[in-house]
Amino acid sequence: MTTSKQRVLAAVAHREWRGTGDRAPITFDAEGVVYDMLYKHFGHRSKEQLFDALGCDTWMVLPKNYIMPAAEKGKPSKSTIWGWSNTVVKCPSREGGAYSELLYSPLAETDDLSAIDKHPWPDISAHDYSDFDANAIAHADRAIIAASSWGTYFIASFLRGMEGILMDFAINQPYVEKLFGTITERVLALLDNMLDNHADHIDIIYMADDYCSQLAPLFSPDTFKRYVTPYLKQVVEHTHRKNKKFLLHVCGAVRPLLPMIIDCGVDMLEPIQITATGMDPVALKRDFGKHLCFYGGMDLQQTLNRGTPQSVADETRRLIDILGHNGGYIFGPGHTYIQIDAPLENILAMYEAARSHNN
Repeated sequence: MTTSKQRVLAAVAHREWRGTGDRAPITFDAEGVVYDMLYKHFGHRSKEQLFDALGCDTWMVLPKNYIMPAAEKGKPSKSTIWGWSNTVVKCPSREGGAYSELLYSPLAETDDLSAIDKHPWPDISAHDYSDFDANAIAHADRAIIAASSWGTYFIASFLRGMEGILMDFAINQPYVEKLFGTITERVLALLDNMLDNHADHIDIIYMADDYCSQLAPLFSPDTFKRYVTPYLKQVVEHTHRKNKKFLLHVCGAVRPLLPMIIDCGVDMLEPIQITATGMDPVALKRDFGKHLCFYGGMDLQQTLNRGTPQSVADETRRLIDILGHNGGYIFGPGHTYIQIDAPLENILAMYEAARSHNN
């Protein structure tokens, strides 16, 4: 019998699953409100039971203070280990829905390079791994995905502010070079610390690094090549040295950047936002399917939240047929987290169709 771990790693290796009596691998994550809704529906009390019911083949493990210190949990405003702070904003149209918004960017006020040196950067021991190994071992039948930090650009966009970092790309290149170099040193140190001490229990390294809107990348391919590819290549190289696969999260219209992302050695791409410009799954599979394992795909803006159970099930099967051809696909939401406007019946239809299709 194929385990979840074997199923996922076979997909990453682009091995065909059709004809084996098995199915395409499945992933799941959601906002807290969605978890609560599913727990209530199934009568489950644990995440493990829920993942079994859905057929989820992946399991994420994180240090306790990944991005946010544990002591900040529950506070309306939270300070991250990197120095920016967020505040919780409640969703007025959905009871219980709440999202984190940027509150304070500590490097936004000055262009002085000395401010980068003076900033309180996290050191190699910043993360708490006290229950990391036990969590991974307890779920070793699933593919274990781990993360040590976000990507350099993503971190910089919060420390400097989105407007600030995009302006820096255009008119303040020395600042970008120093800021990115300083962040990358920390990103690599945190990654190496995790890999040196916990690699035995990890299958895939995950990094979020959003460069795109739904219409296009937020900056030019030339800027991406100059500032992003050097550190992205290093992160992937450090991952591959430990024989782990690398999963990059980039929402939106990432297609123009994919040749460079592939050249950096990235193995897997999440979340495959198919309604964004250039993200048609047929073309993505045709042009990049030999190089990337796609992860995600189900549209959350029109299909999952506004469709019928039948249309959701049909779209699930369509995506698996297209992106899963000859392997190289892990089915799941086209955003890391299923959102609070997704009806229960549509979520159930999505996962029932994924579990039963072609097995």
